Amino acid sequence: MVNLLLKLLLLVLAPIGHAGEEDSCSKADDTSRVVAAGGSIAEMLFALEAEHLLVAVDSTASYLPRAAALPSIGYVRNLSAEGILTLAPTVIIGEHDMGPSAVIDQLSMVDVEIRRVSENHTAQGIVDKFLCIAKIIDRSETAEAVLSDHFDETIQQLTERPQAIGPAQDHAMLILNFVDNQPIVAGANTSGDGILRMAGARNIFSDIDGWKPISRELLSISKPDHIVLTQRALESIGGISSMQADPLLSSTNALKNEEVHVFQGMSLLGFGLQTLDVALQLKDAIE
Repeated sequence: MVNLLLKLLLLVLAPIGHAGEEDSCSKADDTSRVVAAGGSIAEMLFALEAEHLLVAVDSTASYLPRAAALPSIGYVRNLSAEGILTLAPTVIIGEHDMGPSAVIDQLSMVDVEIRRVSENHTAQGIVDKFLCIAKIIDRSETAEAVLSDHFDETIQQLTERPQAIGPAQDHAMLILNFVDNQPIVAGANTSGDGILRMAGARNIFSDIDGWKPISRELLSISKPDHIVLTQRALESIGGISSMQADPLLSSTNALKNEEVHVFQGMSLLGFGLQTLDVALQLKDAIE
């Protein structure tokens, strides 16, 4: 208790800085109490059979049944330094966008190691993330075995065929959610654009940047051959039947040809190991 109070006092007094954060995959000195800030981080730690090291996860790990028994530190982009410190972690392993930055700055000033894992929205990027996390907790051999036993063939199928962008390529779009009946779609530089590329499709909204709301009229005239949705997006609009009943959505080739593909959100966009399997399922469905 005294040690925790001292840490909290240091937290209040600490200047802003990055003294304790390492933007690398270097091995942590002490991995006895790991906090995973990001669903993909937790997923990969489970795959490395490191569950016994975990003391908490964030809310984006809720898609993982094994995470249910662990305390939650809130949302990966809206963390609380005080809440995390009460768990007495020795290392925090987080996704590239964990935050807010002021909280990470505060945590970096106390006796907690921080590893922020970079993300690249490709199959190789997923592999690199997995190997990075394995190195942090000194499980590199385990990681190599997991990849060899379960994912080598999937990775080969995702990467062996060229992902050329050409006029003959199927046009696809990815909808994160519907807000006020407007679809929020994946533009360039998003995980949604990355999964479409991994699946060998052309993102019809690659000319916009980030996640953006568009009108249903624009969706209709864009004529997608395939519509990819998160389960949450499908539920928010009322299911496939509601899409089919909408005159604008039902006019698309995707609805006419029953080329609507629905996946659990984090499996689709989290860029953990599950995303490799989802990308291959989507690739097979599109081809």
